Amino acid sequence: MLYGHWDVSLVGEFEPDDHLGFVYQITNSDTGKSYIGCKHLWRFSKRKRVRASEWRTYCGSSKYLLQDMETLGKDKFKFEILMLCDNKRNLYYNEMKLQVELGVLENDNYYNANIGGIRFFRPVKSYYTDKLRGYFKGIRNPAYKGPFHVTFAKGHTVRVVDVTMKDWCASCGLAQQRISDLRTGKRPTYKGITKVEYESERETNRHSG
Repeated sequence: MLYGHWDVSLVGEFEPDDHLGFVYQITNSDTGKSYIGCKHLWRFSKRKRVRASEWRTYCGSSKYLLQDMETLGKDKFKFEILMLCDNKRNLYYNEMKLQVELGVLENDNYYNANIGGIRFFRPVKSYYTDKLRGYFKGIRNPAYKGPFHVTFAKGHTVRVVDVTMKDWCASCGLAQQRISDLRTGKRPTYKGITKVEYESERETNRHSG
């Protein structure tokens, strides 16, 4: 049980002592729905390794994934290690990079509800009724100005749809004034975000440039 329930065919055999953590994928064998995340191999105290984590039996952090796993049984899921990482920066970067590349928030084939620890709204159809969809899309909400794009310091951009920027800030635990300062150029970055721009503004800037 060197690797627990994890399939290591993509990374090969490895020595846990030589790595900090890994990026993984857990897949529902019946539906093909997956979850992309990362896990530390070690627990730390004051930046020092103190003991191995429970990674061998770890089943992910998504409540939606865990609900399905409880209903269907753990044997209905495949656990794969996709990438090994030697430091925290590479671990979180590669997790976020893969989540963005796969479009986990825009694809119903993924359990993910956040990217890099920041919660974004999925397309409204996944979470709200048709009546609420009309409200969030602006039919009843004059504050809605259309989709907007959030760019991170590493260069990744995420498209946020069907929610006002104010509500998005609230859901992500972000200060709306800080995001406003970022948009007006009063601050260069905020919590790893370097730019927030409405889609209509991007189009205008593209044509004017």
